[in-house]
Amino acid sequence: MIPYNVLRSDLQDVLSTMDGRLFSFIAASISALFWLSLPALAILPIILTLAILLWRLPGRNSTLLTIKSVSCCFVLGIFWMASVGHWQQTWQLPARDFTQGVWVKGQVKSLIDDENSARFNLKISSIEDRKLIKDVLIRLSWKQPTWPLKQGQLVQLWVKLKPPHGLANQGGFHYQQWLFSQSIVATGYVKANQNNSLVKSDYSVRQRLLDGIVALKLDTTPWIAALSLGHRGLLAPDDWSLVQRTGIAHLIAISGLHLALVGSLCYLLIASVLLFCYRVLIKGQNANFYFISVGITLIATLGYAYLAGFGLPALRAWLMLALTGLLVFSCTHWGFRRILLVGVSAFIVLFPLSLFGQSFWLSFGAVSIIGFVFWRWPVRHQGFSIKTWFASMCRLQLALSLLMLPLVAWQFSFVSVAAPVINLLAVPIVTLVIVPMCLLGVIMMLLSIPYWQDVFTLVDVGLQFLLDKLSLMGSWSGAAFSIQAIPGIVWICFTIAALIFLLPRGLISRLLALILCVPLLTYGLNPVKRDWQINVMDVGQGLSVVVLKDNKALVYDVGAAYPSGFNMADSVLLPFLRSNGLREISALVVSHFDNDHSGSLPALRKKMAVKSLFTTKDLCRQNWQLTWQGLSVKALWPDDPSLYSDNNSSCVLRVSNGDFSLLLTGDIDASVEAKLIARYGTALQSNVLIAPHHGSNTSSSMVFIDTVKPDFVVFSQGFMNRWGFPKTAVVERYQQTDAQLYRTSKHGQVQISINDSRAQVSTFRQNIYPYWYANRSID
Repeated sequence: MIPYNVLRSDLQDVLSTMDGRLFSFIAASISALFWLSLPALAILPIILTLAILLWRLPGRNSTLLTIKSVSCCFVLGIFWMASVGHWQQTWQLPARDFTQGVWVKGQVKSLIDDENSARFNLKISSIEDRKLIKDVLIRLSWKQPTWPLKQGQLVQLWVKLKPPHGLANQGGFHYQQWLFSQSIVATGYVKANQNNSLVKSDYSVRQRLLDGIVALKLDTTPWIAALSLGHRGLLAPDDWSLVQRTGIAHLIAISGLHLALVGSLCYLLIASVLLFCYRVLIKGQNANFYFISVGITLIATLGYAYLAGFGLPALRAWLMLALTGLLVFSCTHWGFRRILLVGVSAFIVLFPLSLFGQSFWLSFGAVSIIGFVFWRWPVRHQGFSIKTWFASMCRLQLALSLLMLPLVAWQFSFVSVAAPVINLLAVPIVTLVIVPMCLLGVIMMLLSIPYWQDVFTLVDVGLQFLLDKLSLMGSWSGAAFSIQAIPGIVWICFTIAALIFLLPRGLISRLLALILCVPLLTYGLNPVKRDWQINVMDVGQGLSVVVLKDNKALVYDVGAAYPSGFNMADSVLLPFLRSNGLREISALVVSHFDNDHSGSLPALRKKMAVKSLFTTKDLCRQNWQLTWQGLSVKALWPDDPSLYSDNNSSCVLRVSNGDFSLLLTGDIDASVEAKLIARYGTALQSNVLIAPHHGSNTSSSMVFIDTVKPDFVVFSQGFMNRWGFPKTAVVERYQQTDAQLYRTSKHGQVQISINDSRAQVSTFRQNIYPYWYANRSID
């Protein structure tokens, strides 16, 4: 049992030693995640001066010295992250590079696994013959490349670029934040041009290895590529679903677990070989090969990190190994806590943008929990016992599952209940059998040793066996489930409660832990009451509107789907609905069957039940009415869809509670607007108007705007779309009224909550997720 005075002494040590200064620096750096904007560039010298003054401040006692040093490191942390933010923004491309096609020259940095269509990172050194001071990273797509694209090639391409941008919705993936964390300054696509050229055709070693693995055409090739090279681009959506349901994502990313395994194997092999050479061949008796073995192991694991493409998880793990090796060489002993704090601080200094990515938190979170487990249940060297080992693994897996739950749920809104049991099976098989064999196959391929194909064939058999078992366990209906968005403070309370339960009995009252669990157990039982809520989703160039009332959803249009498989159901609608605790769609209306309005319908119906579906092919026509959750839903158009084009046959809906109303117009043009005015007149008046046809100049006539008299107008359109929606003339027409204008490309998801007939507007980029790194100014 760990006495209370020991725990208190540990906390005092954290604050009064080097650990306290490191912790202060880390805390200040993490605070950058919550900044709404960067400190002005002119303030940075002031911040640095403050840090110097704090450092030079005289101290007469230990308490003052502690406060001074901790405060100085905190200010330095703020200065560092603010400087990094401004530095990264300095390398954003100028606006002129986004208005038209440009020539770029650079090196392909991504592994390429599809010769017919590629999505890759390009490190460019010049744009339009302008030599860049610093090479920058852009992300491109290329359909039907002119030649087989490979990692390592130097290319010159004609491209159309956009600033970093992503869809912005509750529950969805923060793509723009991910681009920032990867130092990507622009995205775009390669345009067909006869002068696109391959300047230098060198392939990287990783690309050659991937090509060799793919050429084997094994059933588990995507998994072998992930485990051998850290390349997960071949994994299909069904594979990712299996990973999510079984909680094995950490096993298919070359990270700490894999590097620790490789390091251990290398150390044992090298030490054994050196000892054999010295004892048997040289016949010496006393020698210490400790330092040599550690040094060679670090070099070997660095090579393994290269095979993983120097991905951040692999670099984090290698950094921790290198730090441990440095301590060995310097004969210095540090406790786990200091090693962790130094490792985190070093990574923030070396790779500061990784702080904004998911893997940083998952990696260091897992390492911290492992350290806590070994602190709580120290390893006693009393000989190896299967029973003791299994008990230790169960404790470790239980602690990881409990304490990682808030982080995983916060990041993915998804929890795998079966993960603790599955990992007890999967971790030993993958780490002790599959990964070593993959590594053996890679080494044999590198050295051109015959029969490397047979090694991967054996790996394929082993993976087939494992995946069959995982699929069986993951198919259980209760194996995993999505959860609604829960505030961070609730998860913090749960984490503290879990820690209290895992601490020795009697150290802290477990009654406190039960009390801290109450917010999580009762969250959602008494939801905030609102009359209803309108959500205009950010689906790029397309439309999808979700009306929520009494924990039910009415959806109008579902956005587009693309040949690549990307669709708005999986990326926008399903995450949003699930984050709101919804398991089915009460009513779904499809205005018309253009791809940007209905393309995601098959994907949506495959993943979520739709209770009622209405289209212009059946009920959604003029005079059709529906009472839904106390709201009046009335179809105003079309009278006969067969008489009009697809756009003009859009189902126009008016949703109202009697005091507040929403007008959904699809893609109608001015001719239909005139017909609606002639038929309904002032009855068209609505508080919220979804601008017809995304702001096309053929719609939103002045007479229509004056008739509807909207208080809020929302343009649902794609960022820098090819049609230039919303057209300037259309925006100017709306600006002649008192209406508030919103664009999903600028504001992200637009949420209008109605309480007692009063509307409150929140936008994703300005109110819901307003942080500086996720919402660079783009308009």
